[in-house]
Amino acid sequence: MGNKSYDFKSILIIKMDEIGDVVTALPVFYDLHNLYPNAIQTLVCKKFNNIFFKHVDYVNCINDFSEVEHQYYDLVIDLRGNEDTRRYALKHKPKLRLDRGSIRLKNKFTGGQKNEIDTNLEIITPLATKTLSQKNKIILSDAERDTVNEFLKINNCSPFVLFHLGARDKSRRWPFERFAEVINYINKTYNLPCLLAGGPDDKEVNEQCLELVKSKHNYTIVGEFNLLEYAALCDQATLFLGNESGPLHIAAAQDIPTIALFGPGVHGVFYPKSDNSIVHHYFLARGHKQQTMENSTIFTITIDEVKESVDQLLG
Repeated sequence: MGNKSYDFKSILIIKMDEIGDVVTALPVFYDLHNLYPNAIQTLVCKKFNNIFFKHVDYVNCINDFSEVEHQYYDLVIDLRGNEDTRRYALKHKPKLRLDRGSIRLKNKFTGGQKNEIDTNLEIITPLATKTLSQKNKIILSDAERDTVNEFLKINNCSPFVLFHLGARDKSRRWPFERFAEVINYINKTYNLPCLLAGGPDDKEVNEQCLELVKSKHNYTIVGEFNLLEYAALCDQATLFLGNESGPLHIAAAQDIPTIALFGPGVHGVFYPKSDNSIVHHYFLARGHKQQTMENSTIFTITIDEVKESVDQLLG
């Protein structure tokens, strides 16, 4: 509600979410800058997401909402906040407030939830005076690219296939033994090395996987790169293959071929939007939140069908 024709100069955006959620919201920041090039955007987010805006000079990241509680903003966009952020908008009364909750509620009763990128853009559609772009490519510098190029040169592993075996929710993790079978297949059929990415929690599963792989020309790269350098690595990859996770969404943002493996979750919402992506998802129309490690549909995905997708994108 409010005045959507106002020439906004200060914009507050709230996105207290995980890595993949912020990556799928990047078009909002880019499109707002195209609409209001002189406006400063202040983003309230979790600290680990600051890095995605390192080279975006029109976005200031704040990690403690108390730092903006007494500030005034012309435009407030609540991509995902809490009771504190809603009270803030009621108290300070911006010229316009747009929020995710009302869009999600509307979509729930008018055809179902949309892809997350579409939902984020729908939130700011009332502001649009031109076509909004869905592109969410992460902005990088030469420093990140140079770091990646040096690693690839030293290890003689370009071209390569990029893997991510982890996921925050265990019911969304395809078994590492199956990943090992696919890595063996890629090594033998396409003579390509594979790099296994992830955070500190993924180190053990990466090593367990590589113990089952015949070729030693595959590497676990946990701890090698920060998130921007990982995005630069995605730019160089021939293919990404992995579970639904932040690394998948970063790879999809960089618009490389991706094979995405999904467990519990609603059909279509977090799928990569790229034309050169293949999604494997056996989903339950209802009750997907009740899936556990024992009954997760991710185990329905077979090695053979993933190999077929590899052939489709690499062949």
